[in-house]
Amino acid sequence: MKGEEPPCKRRRVTNSLLMLPDDLILNCLARVSRLYYPTLSLVSKKLRSFIASIDLYQTRTLLGRTENCLYVCLRQSNSLGWFTLCRRPNSSKMIFVPIPTLNFSLVLDAAVVVGPNIYTIGGYMNNNINASSNVVKVMDCRTHIWREAPSMHVARVFQSTFVFDGKIYVTGGRNNLNSTKWMEVFDTKTQTWEFSHIPSEEISKGFAYESVWYEGTIYMKSRDQNVTYKMHQGKWKRVHPTMNEGWGLSSSHCVIDNVFYCYIDGKINWYDSKKELWITLKGLERLLFEHYVGTMVGYGGKMVVFWTEYAYVKNYKETTVWCAEIAIEKRENGEIWGMVQGFDVVYTISNIPNMNALSLVHALVTTI
Repeated sequence: MKGEEPPCKRRRVTNSLLMLPDDLILNCLARVSRLYYPTLSLVSKKLRSFIASIDLYQTRTLLGRTENCLYVCLRQSNSLGWFTLCRRPNSSKMIFVPIPTLNFSLVLDAAVVVGPNIYTIGGYMNNNINASSNVVKVMDCRTHIWREAPSMHVARVFQSTFVFDGKIYVTGGRNNLNSTKWMEVFDTKTQTWEFSHIPSEEISKGFAYESVWYEGTIYMKSRDQNVTYKMHQGKWKRVHPTMNEGWGLSSSHCVIDNVFYCYIDGKINWYDSKKELWITLKGLERLLFEHYVGTMVGYGGKMVVFWTEYAYVKNYKETTVWCAEIAIEKRENGEIWGMVQGFDVVYTISNIPNMNALSLVHALVTTI
């Protein structure tokens, strides 16, 4: 193709690189965007070994060449698949790239990021919410290798999970938990679990929870009680009903630059904590969410939104996953605008009739 180097020249460049000492090869590769790693790994076994090594990512950190990486989990029936969202080199098009996945025998409720690792926590087995799990699995995003971590003390489903200061906090997820077992904390440095006593028993009366780190504290929504609490001066305090109602109607939410966003009734709204009301994010008229947003996440100060669309093709139901990248602009008059910088179909699958539709489960961002 016009503008490309001849194959013989590319081979000479590659051979010259591989003749360098290992530390210089790592130094060169660390300066290359991760977008090119899948292609480079096909060149030779030696390059593939370097690209899969922890040393490469340690070198990237030392050189200040780390990048944000977005991971997405999809579910169809009882099957889970993990993907990375990548932009093709020299292109604006975004695509899903599958990564190796363990044979999960349970439906995941929670997944969080700590450093370069994704932790999947608890869930239920064989579509039976009474068969909850205490299993914890970890994927190192630098190598895409999975391992098992120490299990929780309590099996949980529909629990809340959040991360603060390198520790994973898991709350609720089981009926009749007293305040001494309602919350347990995993220290990722020592790889140990311990229970954390809470200062109020009122919040522990529920079963299913959602949580978000916002305005420098944790907000916790109880689905059972239809009430939201926040931690204030060491105690749980009920928030304004307007915030709780808006969050309760949402299928997905995220926080970007200390602003809380929720998808509600075909629109993305943000919460004005001073006026205590929800306001529609302007500028997204180009995006028509005919189907509900499956998940949304903050990504390098921007918002990335995923949703699904369905169509029947011959005898099959075809599912497409859309992705939109939205820049956020705060204006002097207090308005917040979202500017669409691109949207693409990133994944397509044909489903056998009557099979469960494809659903978006998690979207997580690591920095590696």
